[in-house]
Amino acid sequence: MKRLRLMKSVPAIVILCMLMTMLFAEPTFAATYKVNDGGKTTYVSEQRAAACDRMLEMSQVEWQLSGRLRYCFGQKDGVLDKDTKIDLYKWVDNKMANEVITRKGIPYTQVDREHSFPNGFTLTYGTKTTTIDGNTYRSIWGTDCSSSVDFAWRKGTGNLNSSNFMKHKDSSGNYHLYRTRHMFADGIVNKSNDGEGDYLMLVGKYGNYYSKRVNATTTREVVDELSKADNYAQTDAEVWADIYSKVYAAMKPGDALLWRGDTTGHVRLVTEVYIAYKNETKEGKKVVDPGKSYVKCIEQTGFKKGDANWKTSWIPNQEEKDEAGQDVFTGVYTFEQLAGKKRSPVVNPSETVDVGFRRYVPIKLKAFND
Repeated sequence: MKRLRLMKSVPAIVILCMLMTMLFAEPTFAATYKVNDGGKTTYVSEQRAAACDRMLEMSQVEWQLSGRLRYCFGQKDGVLDKDTKIDLYKWVDNKMANEVITRKGIPYTQVDREHSFPNGFTLTYGTKTTTIDGNTYRSIWGTDCSSSVDFAWRKGTGNLNSSNFMKHKDSSGNYHLYRTRHMFADGIVNKSNDGEGDYLMLVGKYGNYYSKRVNATTTREVVDELSKADNYAQTDAEVWADIYSKVYAAMKPGDALLWRGDTTGHVRLVTEVYIAYKNETKEGKKVVDPGKSYVKCIEQTGFKKGDANWKTSWIPNQEEKDEAGQDVFTGVYTFEQLAGKKRSPVVNPSETVDVGFRRYVPIKLKAFND
């Protein structure tokens, strides 16, 4: 383990007084990122691989606490939100006799989220504090789902620590990393609703819905329109045209899967694509099997609220197992799940039968140019 890495922007005395922790230098991964299309394997460009590597690095960086950590990952009107409080301790089960917990993944926050940690992770406090039940909770530097994807993309294009790449401009002329609403506006409806640039574009073909997508407000609307039986004209193509063959099968590692509701959203980075076909054909054409076709992803979520033993802030989380002994989260999502035909695995199960399942739309970075 390396010694504490002092950050130039924070005085040493502040670092030494913090509940600190430390961390390893960025690991080097020999991972390969590929698309398996019915047995034919293709690998992605160096840019896409670099973005996937960065996401993997952020999800696997290890760190430990030297004491108790109380922080809030959200805020309302500039004040830390007590409903988002997280209480973590260094020891397993809070017992001093047990070993210190080694945690994985940059912590989740939507307060001080614009920090990429290019040289490894050092737990660093922000400036906000609040008192809850007599205890002081603080803000910390970290990332959320959209900023983690932003940083992965910036790394893949060489823009990690410079320029306004993947940033939107607010009414005061200041630049901030994209959030999911900016990804939706830039990548799907192609409108500058909130100071977006022009960094993203659609994955695949939208058929009859292409010109109408500009009025969409949620990914549910987009996916439901793309799923209609009459959206795609059947040409002489070898594969039956539908949302699975024209959109989801067009994904590559380094693309992002976006869900956007009326007011909130979520995004995850694709690291592998597997396309399977059914045994039977339709009008002599191959048919993508949406139940067997899938993507693998890395995505971020917050620490499990109230559980001081929670070790990771990222999915796939393979710490817990179901009754059959299988990992709860594997990072695998079938095309059926992406289209909302079946429930997709989430740490915070807000998807219920009453409101229907989330729909995800893939978007890609123009700078990858492939």
